[in-house]
Amino acid sequence: MSGARSKLALFLCGCYVVALGAHTGEESVADHHEAEYYVAAVYEHPSILSLNPLALISRQEALELMNQNLDIYEQQVMTAAQKDVQIIVFPEDGIHGFNFTRTSIYPFLDFMPSPQVVRWNPCLEPHRFNDTEASYVEVRF
Repeated sequence: MSGARSKLALFLCGCYVVALGAHTGEESVADHHEAEYYVAAVYEHPSILSLNPLALISRQEALELMNQNLDIYEQQVMTAAQKDVQIIVFPEDGIHGFNFTRTSIYPFLDFMPSPQVVRWNPCLEPHRFNDTEASYVEVRF
């Protein structure tokens, strides 16, 4: 896995870590696992999308749109962490949008190696495929 998808995986791993208690507080991650319940949040916002998903836009324009949505996600993760949220769910197409054609989705995509050829866990090897222009949040364990 490479590119924007690897950055998204890292971002979501970071979200998970932050939500589990990487924020300041006395409770540890282990304490959260022992609890009988957890605090969850579902977040959705009007995504910043291409004005015409059927039209082909440049890679730079696609990156700008995705990064604006990722910036909003980062803010919401930090807000959720301050409220002791342990897991947060984002919408499936919230970063890039939807209703694309095969051609118009292309600027939003990155190369992803075959999982039969390359074995990789983005949480364990976050810097292995970090050759993308898309920004992300990196949370170190």
